[in-house]
Amino acid sequence: MIRRPPRSTPLYSSAASDVYKRQPPLTPVTGTITMDGEALDGASITLMPAENTAGRTASGVSDASGNFTLSTTFNQELGTAPGVIGGIYKVMVTKTEVVIDDTELSMEDMSTMDGANTMYDNQLGGMTEDGENDGGYGDPESLIPAQFGVADGNNPLKNVTIGGTEEAAGPAQSVTITLDSNALTGTVQ
Repeated sequence: MIRRPPRSTPLYSSAASDVYKRQPPLTPVTGTITMDGEALDGASITLMPAENTAGRTASGVSDASGNFTLSTTFNQELGTAPGVIGGIYKVMVTKTEVVIDDTELSMEDMSTMDGANTMYDNQLGGMTEDGENDGGYGDPESLIPAQFGVADGNNPLKNVTIGGTEEAAGPAQSVTITLDSNALTGTVQ
């Protein structure tokens, strides 16, 4: 005879469901970003809590139409979840491209000690100023003005307020970010 648990007993017990119970309520946040009147593809949008504001950093990456969805990263146990904790946030935007040194050597070049050393340097990369090995990749090259990606007073983007609190999520919110790379200005609405 098969015994069934009473209806009041859950048929599943998921650690994942416990994780979501420990996360604060998150306000869904989507948006669009343009630069010089064109959709900005591949931009990293980061919201960092303003001074004296509770919250956690949230981020997202724009698609070819400039659309993005923000998610909050908690920790390894809680992971990442779509949405943002209500509060006031500094807006930062970056878009970079990693530059790879591409020097090819022939088998003849590699047969000498100098050629072997050059191959080693190219594959493993040189040491950076801080003594770290960059793995053969150079410093990332910024594809938009760097001022948009800093958290200090040099960033022309203003703060944005996300509705909700740590106890209750706000209604879904849309953010529009407009950058002007010539005048080094931007708006967040």
